[in-house]
Amino acid sequence: MALDESGNLAHLDLVLNGSPACQLVLHWKNIRIRDTLQNAKLSRLIRAGMEYDETSAKPLPPPVRLPISDEKSVYIDVIPLPPAFRQKLDGALSLLSIREVENQPGLCPELLQQEFHLTPAEASVAVQLSKGLSLKQAAQHLNISIWTARSHLRAVFQKTNTHRQGELVSLLAHMEH
Repeated sequence: MALDESGNLAHLDLVLNGSPACQLVLHWKNIRIRDTLQNAKLSRLIRAGMEYDETSAKPLPPPVRLPISDEKSVYIDVIPLPPAFRQKLDGALSLLSIREVENQPGLCPELLQQEFHLTPAEASVAVQLSKGLSLKQAAQHLNISIWTARSHLRAVFQKTNTHRQGELVSLLAHMEH
């Protein structure tokens, strides 16, 4: 997908074939994701791609990850175009890249239980968050209420000495390597 100066579709070359890209909604050249949290991330990513300046040291936000199953995810990334290429793509300022990837084995809940003295339920919530799910998505995936998930998350924060989901996910990402 090529995006114009407004972040709208300028050129489309996408094969859906029932693929996970179907989570994307294309409406009158506007692109959005059905999940509101992921849609906000995509909007920030597109905006950053439109405002990208090669001379600036400011990096682009990370790609948006859409989990589609336990085995696969879709990553959406923005690629700013150099001025020489813009005319070849109907004046597009950047490209939106969508790729499907196999999920790597993640954290083992037992490791979190041992390392941080988490209960099995708390470890399960932490693992789901480390996979990129929102707390609401994690609760749905685990078949628990959002209130129960929040309770588990508070306990995880306390036991891991973290205060925010981003901080927790960063800690867990370092444990995977």
